[in-house]
Amino acid sequence: MLLKIRTLIVAAAALMVLPAQAADYVKRTVCVWDIVGRGGPIAQAVEEFNLEAIKWGVEFELVVNSSEKIVVEQFRSKQCDAAFLSELRIRNFVKFTGSLYAVGAMPERRHLQLMYQLLASPQMADKMRVGPFEIAGIAPAGEVYVFVRDKSINSLDKAVGRKIAVLGDDVYQQQMVELIGGTPISVTEATAGSMFNNGAVDVMPAPAVAYNPLELYKGLEPNGGIINYPLAQISGQLIIWHERFPEGFGQKSREFHFAQFERVMKEVESAAAAIDPKWWVEIPEADKSNYEKLMDDVRIEAVKADYWDGEMIKLQRRVRCKFDPTRAECAKPRDAL
Repeated sequence: MLLKIRTLIVAAAALMVLPAQAADYVKRTVCVWDIVGRGGPIAQAVEEFNLEAIKWGVEFELVVNSSEKIVVEQFRSKQCDAAFLSELRIRNFVKFTGSLYAVGAMPERRHLQLMYQLLASPQMADKMRVGPFEIAGIAPAGEVYVFVRDKSINSLDKAVGRKIAVLGDDVYQQQMVELIGGTPISVTEATAGSMFNNGAVDVMPAPAVAYNPLELYKGLEPNGGIINYPLAQISGQLIIWHERFPEGFGQKSREFHFAQFERVMKEVESAAAAIDPKWWVEIPEADKSNYEKLMDDVRIEAVKADYWDGEMIKLQRRVRCKFDPTRAECAKPRDAL
């Protein structure tokens, strides 16, 4: 019923387009990754975005799939004019925004908000395009935490020999797991939750918003926990084939997405707040400084390996230093960056 109502609203909005605009009115297809499917939160958000896109002369037909890998291939083969994906997949098209996920790069909400504001500004428009691709919007999806089936795994040295979930096609993640002495176990977005819940993996990085949809509380029972130290911030990004859209569409869309930042963050924070407090595992303050140094090392090495974009990593550092110029990295930036 909800879907039918949304469809009627979209149709009504289309009728409100002025006759003078009719000649420029185009229909395009957007492929959306949502693990819940057509009724999921991402698909619903794109439906709402469609109401705005209509005002700019574009109406989207949504094609929703619970497999992100399939959505990537649909977009790559031009079955879709646009796609809504996680930045982990976006990295293969536009490395600059695909590097937002860099570990420890945006530790607080204020860093995230300023970064999104910068990326939505017209001055950054040239960075949003790589060849035929353009990033037409970025939406926060919340902090990524480390979920463990045994809460005693609260430091890197205790991860040695443990089975750690990594995306099957991400070689860099596999190398990082091996570096800390863990055993990388290949997962997909569709299988990660069940593999954690049934014990096929001991450790899994995941956004807090995945807790309920993937029923991760099942894997946490009885002795598991969530390390209360955010590993990264993850986003969803709208990518388009630039030539398939009216001039200026991408900029309007980016500004619209940023205008939703506060509302989306409230939803994201609400999902995190819904997690049972008993699962959170605190780590010693002394360990946090060690983690910061480690994550800085990881970012440097990832840029050297051409995994993350160096310009994005430098921009993130400038954002951190704006709020806290006393950080060691601000007084003496690493040579590699």
